Amino acid sequence: MNSASSLYHLNASEPGTPRGNSRVLPSGIAGLDELLPDSGWPRGGVVEMIVPDMLADATDLLLPALRRLSRQGRTIALVTPPFAARASVFTDAQINASHLLQVNPHPGRSALWTVESLLETGACSAVLAWPGCDTELMGKRLHKAAELGRSLCVLFRYESLARHRSGIGLRLRVEMNEAGRSLYRINAAGESVSGIEL
Repeated sequence: MNSASSLYHLNASEPGTPRGNSRVLPSGIAGLDELLPDSGWPRGGVVEMIVPDMLADATDLLLPALRRLSRQGRTIALVTPPFAARASVFTDAQINASHLLQVNPHPGRSALWTVESLLETGACSAVLAWPGCDTELMGKRLHKAAELGRSLCVLFRYESLARHRSGIGLRLRVEMNEAGRSLYRINAAGESVSGIEL
């Protein structure tokens, strides 16, 4: 299933769907939990991950969490993923591929509305998306949908599309340098608050 129509095949009440008591999911990466609010990825929240461009894949930061989520019965959805990100998730031997779904709506606002719909179903433990547009107007709606579905929502945004203030509470920026990568937590204006070397 790789179209928006596949939304209607998701079943929010499938057996084994965890509602969970924990508000966060440990990242499984040394140093990252200390950077995240409440020491983990939010179950029921939106994360904005800013990367330099479409060639800079940062899905490896989520793989340990996705491996755990894929064994808990709900779907992990990828909305308009670039090739490198898709390959990283779909070829990971520790992720249960039967719980992966790729959805390819039209890019831009259609992708964001698809993300919102996926979150609202409650059938997805995580929704990763590369909308390719400004998310400013959809931030509050996506957060509400993520809370409703108790889902982790991660929006990957390219640096060139992250020039405006953001209403999303948890924002991270990946920076590449000769020594490797750094990850910064940033505020609504894009200013660094704290960071770690990866």
